[in-house]
Formats: sequence, C-alpha cells, structure tokens
Amino acid sequence: MQILAGQITIPRTRSRDDQLSHLRCLAERMRAACTDATPDLIVLPELSAQEYGDDAFACLDALDDDLSGPVVTTFTDLARELGTTIAFGMARRTDDQRHISQVLVGPDGRLAGVYDKLHCAQFGASGEAAHFSPGERLLVTEIAGWQVGMVICYDLRFPELARRLADEGAELILHPVAFARDFSFASWHAFVTTRALENQLYWLSLNRAGEAWGQSLFCPPLVDDDHPPLAFGSDEQWRWLTLEEQVVKAARARLPLSRDRRDDLEALPLWRPD
Repeated sequence: MQILAGQITIPRTRSRDDQLSHLRCLAERMRAACTDATPDLIVLPELSAQEYGDDAFACLDALDDDLSGPVVTTFTDLARELGTTIAFGMARRTDDQRHISQVLVGPDGRLAGVYDKLHCAQFGASGEAAHFSPGERLLVTEIAGWQVGMVICYDLRFPELARRLADEGAELILHPVAFARDFSFASWHAFVTTRALENQLYWLSLNRAGEAWGQSLFCPPLVDDDHPPLAFGSDEQWRWLTLEEQVVKAARARLPLSRDRRDDLEALPLWRPD
C-alpha cells in the first residue's frame, strides 16, 4: 500500500471565502505531489479544511459543512480526478451538533467512511469541547486491501479504543491530529509508539505544519534498530509511505502478543496487604 501523507500548512480561515481559497491552494499542491505516481491513499491532518483554535472555532457557522457541502465536494471531485482515496478533516454539521470528523472519499467519488472524534479535548491549547460533540461509533474500513482504523488526536490517550480497532482487524491506524506545542506535545510520540507496538500495526500520526505544530510520526508494527519510527520536521511535507503486509505478519510472529495476552485480567483477584 502506498500512502501520501500531507503535513500541510493551513492559513487563517475565518470565512467561507478564506476556507475555499485554502482548499483551492491545497488541491493544487496535492496535484503536484501526485504528478509522478498515484497513491492508494492521501491522508491530511485533523480539521485540515480550516484553521485550528478558539478564534476559528468562533467562526464555525461560516466554516462547518455537512456531507454534501462545498468542503466535501472539493475533496470528492479531487479524489475522482486523481483516482485515489482521500482522508481529510472537517467540522461536520449534523441536525443539532457539530463533530470533529475525518471523512474518506474514494476514487469513484463516493463516501468511503466518516469518523467523528470520540474524545473532545478541553485543556492546554485545545478548546474543542465547548464547540464540538463527541462521536458515537467506530470506523474500520478497507482501503487497497488493508483494514484501516481511525482515531483523532486526543483519542490516542485511551488505549482501549486502539485495542478495539485492532481486535476488529485493523492493520493501520490513521491518527490525524492538531497537536500544538503545549504540555501534551512532549508525550505524544511516546503514546504513538506504544499504541503501534502493543497492537502490532502501522500507525500514522499526522499533524499540521508550522513551528507551533509539526513533528508527525509514522510508526511500524515492530520498532527495532533496523525499523525506527519516521519523524517529520515542522515545515510542510508530503511523504510517501510504503506499507507491507509481510512486515505486519513478521512483527506478530516474532512477538506473539495475541497468543500470550490473557483475557481473564478483569476476573483476577487483587491482593492487598492486611
């Protein structure tokens, strides 16, 4: 599987015109990145259709979209044009709520999946819970023969979610993020590496570009001296990533966690000193 991961620069967006200008420029950069080859999947960060932060969240009436509006239409047309699947982030409007969503559109222009962030952050540089509602369902979908699960940013901190996706057959977790350099930034990569290794799958944690953001991480299912995680810098980057089924199989054979994992931990008695 070939993935094109876009750690992209996202400008100020406080109006629909701002947003559509951003999306037009982004589409041109995506076309340029696909000049020589067509990936199976293009991945963009959390809320990639807009600026992140309280000032932009105050303008959500002008920036949000449903699944038939201009944001989705832009990416649907581009996916059809390029002949690939695109995973992008948006503020998704429903009848009475907004969600931080990652939407997948296929090369045929059809919707290939929607995931609404389960855990909305309200700490540090994140003020999401005041504007967005948590999702109520999981996503594992097939892309180019691979089982692909989805989590968004703060979801990373809850290991039972990744475990559930792995149990459902996920071989790759897409993890679009908006990690600003607050206190939580320092531990982000440790969590990514842990989630990839404990579930023995590929993990792509993709941030937006900029000095206050950046440092996306791509982690294989087993890290050793020959297979380290791949860290991005801070600037806008388009990285081609290759996933191999044999790498997943080899990791699971070399370290047989599924065989050795106990399923009776909740039932075990807890010893405490008298």
